[in-house]
Amino acid sequence: MGFGGATAAMIASLKNNSRRNKREAFDGWTTSDKESQGVKIELVSEDALAKIREKLKKQRRTIFYKNLIALGLMIIVLLGCILYFSS
Repeated sequence: MGFGGATAAMIASLKNNSRRNKREAFDGWTTSDKESQGVKIELVSEDALAKIREKLKKQRRTIFYKNLIALGLMIIVLLGCILYFSS
């Protein structure tokens, strides 16, 4: 692509300045548990998980139908405009 030296220097500077490699996982939370990073993990029953799954499925289904209706209306309007302006 040939962006030149300035762009190459900028990319190198961004890579060198990246702090992601140097950070520790929230030192202040606990000294023994670095994996959870201070997030309290609670066990949930299977019934509660099933309810959550069903709720999410219902939400996704509702969003899908709304998107489908919106797409259908846009197609109808587009076809109407095409037929109106073509004649």
